[in-house]
Amino acid sequence: MKSPRRSKAKPGKRQIGPPSTQRSDSSRSGSKKKANGPSARRPTDPRPGKPGKSSGRTKRDRPPEDKPSLWVGAALPGLEDLLKSELDGRFRDNVTHVPHTRRGECHFLYGGRSRALLSLRLCHVLSLRRDFRVARPRTLLSPEHLAAIVQDLKKVMEMTPSDRFSGLRLDAAGSDSPTMQRLGTQVAEKLSMSFENETGDLVLALRPGEDGWEVLSRVGNRPLGTRTWRKVDYRGSLSGTVAAALVELSSPAPGDRFLNLMCGSGSILIERLKWGRAGGIVGVDNIAAALDAAKQNSTAAGMRDQIQLMQADTRNLPFAEGSFDRLCVDLPWGQSIGSRETNISLYRDTFIEAHRICRRRGKFVVLTQDHRSLDALEGVVERGWRLLGERSFTQRGFRPRCRVYERTDS
Repeated sequence: MKSPRRSKAKPGKRQIGPPSTQRSDSSRSGSKKKANGPSARRPTDPRPGKPGKSSGRTKRDRPPEDKPSLWVGAALPGLEDLLKSELDGRFRDNVTHVPHTRRGECHFLYGGRSRALLSLRLCHVLSLRRDFRVARPRTLLSPEHLAAIVQDLKKVMEMTPSDRFSGLRLDAAGSDSPTMQRLGTQVAEKLSMSFENETGDLVLALRPGEDGWEVLSRVGNRPLGTRTWRKVDYRGSLSGTVAAALVELSSPAPGDRFLNLMCGSGSILIERLKWGRAGGIVGVDNIAAALDAAKQNSTAAGMRDQIQLMQADTRNLPFAEGSFDRLCVDLPWGQSIGSRETNISLYRDTFIEAHRICRRRGKFVVLTQDHRSLDALEGVVERGWRLLGERSFTQRGFRPRCRVYERTDS
């Protein structure tokens, strides 16, 4: 396996992101650790005959797994930097980023406990990566390479012991070729499962790499971004990964009073509590079916008692001025909910009411696919809101736009 090298920070266009979790590569410039390969973090053994003499790191300081593994975290295109910030914020010096040309992915060496990676909220698919210096996939059929692939698959299966897998599936170009079929069959046999190349949910991805082939073993029988608490998939619901991204963009802090306008099935509310403590979490929607979905999902997440849900019109809310520190809204796009003819007036009234109940310098995160209706609000935004930044990303074939505003005095 070719030893990856640590990526270097490059200046680029500033994007909106969570200041509390973002870390620049320069913050590590004083570190003496090198990241030239998987053995970079392996502690030096004590010298023979001198007990107590070691590399200077105590047993308590030593990471649970001494040999870092190479992982791939796939984010929705447009949210890669937020995933990178989450990795840095959660795992700090246990993570070393590895450069890669594929868009939408974060490649990194990680030396901590593998199961801790399951807590990532902005990672849609998590995979264990192994590189093989071979010219053709046929060479992967050698006993040595087969054993390494099986070892990786067993490792990711152990991370989610409650998952039951229906079979092995190959995700690769030409997966129906004789070579790929033979590879899949042999790997599946060693795992004592069937090779189901159409329906299997233990996924092994193969693709050309920089110097050979990359083999990725996916964690879980579903993508990591699929939330187990989602019992009701209400129309227009955000994915858990997108909801987590909106929470991060609101720059949350412990003790914040958080309001989700047009809360739908409660994805943003649940992801806010997954982030951490809050001074209060409130969700508002004028559709009873949406609130019922939010109740069921928040109950499944074990958070029903921590979320206040109420049926109300977001244009006329029963809250005092300056009641909330952070607000989020997934405005109707005119696809499954609302219409483009009514969106402009709805958006305008929502901005005006949000300004009233948001404290000074509070944040307002807005998401919509209806870019024209949002652009039509420039006059309203100038009276009371300051645009901090915006970004677009891809979700289910759509490319919604997200903007972050700050309430001003005007």
